[in-house]
Amino acid sequence: MTKTELIDKITKAKAMSGITKKQVGVIVDALFEELGTFFIKTKPTKTTDPKLTYPGFGTFKKKKRNAKRGRNPQTNEEIKIPEHYTITFTPSSILKGKMNPVKKGKK
Repeated sequence: MTKTELIDKITKAKAMSGITKKQVGVIVDALFEELGTFFIKTKPTKTTDPKLTYPGFGTFKKKKRNAKRGRNPQTNEEIKIPEHYTITFTPSSILKGKMNPVKKGKK
């Protein structure tokens, strides 16, 4: 789904009647700007990783990846991959259930 498709779907939602695509676009931009800022500014500690939980959807976590050795598949040359941060996503059980509905009569 693209940003434009997301804005179109939100604009067409019944709860959004009376709100223009431009207004929805501003809201979507603000939302993702805030999410990005949150994950950029927060730092993982030894005991916890920064996370954002949206009930019914899932949890995003900022994780620190340690430095490691890798290999360039084109040249087979060994390279050093520096430590870096990444974001992981764990879907909620509700979202998993909607993606994989149990068919009646089957266990």
